[in-house]
Amino acid sequence: MRTAIRPTSLHFRRLASHFLALTGSDRFLRFGRLLGDVDIVAYVETLFCRADALFVVVEPAPDIVGAVHLELTECGTANLGLSVSTRARGKGIGTLLLERTGLYASSRGVSTLFVRNLGFNMALQRLAHRVGMKVACAPDTGSTRLELPTGHQAASVGKSLAGRITLADYFLRARCSAQPDLDSAPVEYLAPMHLDTGVSRVNCSVRQQQRPGALVAPWRAQAIPSQ
Repeated sequence: MRTAIRPTSLHFRRLASHFLALTGSDRFLRFGRLLGDVDIVAYVETLFCRADALFVVVEPAPDIVGAVHLELTECGTANLGLSVSTRARGKGIGTLLLERTGLYASSRGVSTLFVRNLGFNMALQRLAHRVGMKVACAPDTGSTRLELPTGHQAASVGKSLAGRITLADYFLRARCSAQPDLDSAPVEYLAPMHLDTGVSRVNCSVRQQQRPGALVAPWRAQAIPSQ
């Protein structure tokens, strides 16, 4: 029986290989921009240092063919990223991961999941409807309706997701919180950072905000303006 599991650090190489195998268009949909190999390895490095929810499908073992990352936010919402290997699509893996994530979010009182470039990701929109989620896209890509969370009461995991979870375009995130969006905060400078990932020693850049001590990882940052 196919299941979605919580990976450990032992899955690091397989998870990195899964993301590195994504095409340019797939990376654009998954990360919100064309992420390079170095930044992808750095991203996987951080996944095992955070308290976020991460589920993967290993099939056939030991290969990872699907992964979903759910980053809970302070305003009662979450950011979601989902990917399925090209060779494993059409087998229900994306549906399994999205439903598992929806149940996890619902059990924690989260009813809105934000996805980068959702308006361009028709496959993910179809998956959302399939598991009973609502879909809200940015104004220039479709529906402008966004169902905001009505509370933080934990829902029963055993019940259907129908009508309880909204998958929303990341551009609509500002409607859910008055907090400043760190992703669009001014960039002060690029600070080099060295990561020993166990695969290879890589260099990546982390953007430091004007707010002291605030850092945004490269996969969350916007394009760097030309000087």
